[in-house]
Amino acid sequence: MTMAKSRTKRKSAKDNMPPEVSKLVDGAADYIQHWTRTELTRIQSSRLPICIPIKSGYLIGTYTLKVSPTKKCDVYNSSNELVHTFEDRRSAVLYAIYTLKRKYATADNILKLDIEINKNYTDIQAWRNHIVKARKRKDYDTVDIRTSRLEIAEKTLEYTRNEISKIYLTAKYNKIWDL
Repeated sequence: MTMAKSRTKRKSAKDNMPPEVSKLVDGAADYIQHWTRTELTRIQSSRLPICIPIKSGYLIGTYTLKVSPTKKCDVYNSSNELVHTFEDRRSAVLYAIYTLKRKYATADNILKLDIEINKNYTDIQAWRNHIVKARKRKDYDTVDIRTSRLEIAEKTLEYTRNEISKIYLTAKYNKIWDL
């Protein structure tokens, strides 16, 4: 059996440099990193929020949005504390923008609607699971009760999704990003 060659086996060009040149290269790299961080901080703290894509998500103003593989979006504030895990990336972006623009009522409404969507979605999954188990037990009274609760959760979920889509459309037509 033969082994594949390692691509990382080669030594870097920096190792062959004289120590003085290596120190200069390290100093230049540190300076560029420091300058980049200060410029990003200055841009983020400006009045107009700028969306900067990063490896794990986005930077919007002082907020960091981390998109997970399940398409959920975690929003972290400037202290790197989790604000909320949003179901939709659009909700997370709009929450950050409205908060930076100091439109707290709309930002709180987005947060409230997203919490309601998450709650109703998990309720629907739970009620469906209860109905399947009750049918296996042939407990039809429980099936009727759970079915009515499932319908209520589905209607509430549909209503809240419509409400949040209205906020999306309003933000799109008002061009909230430019205000």
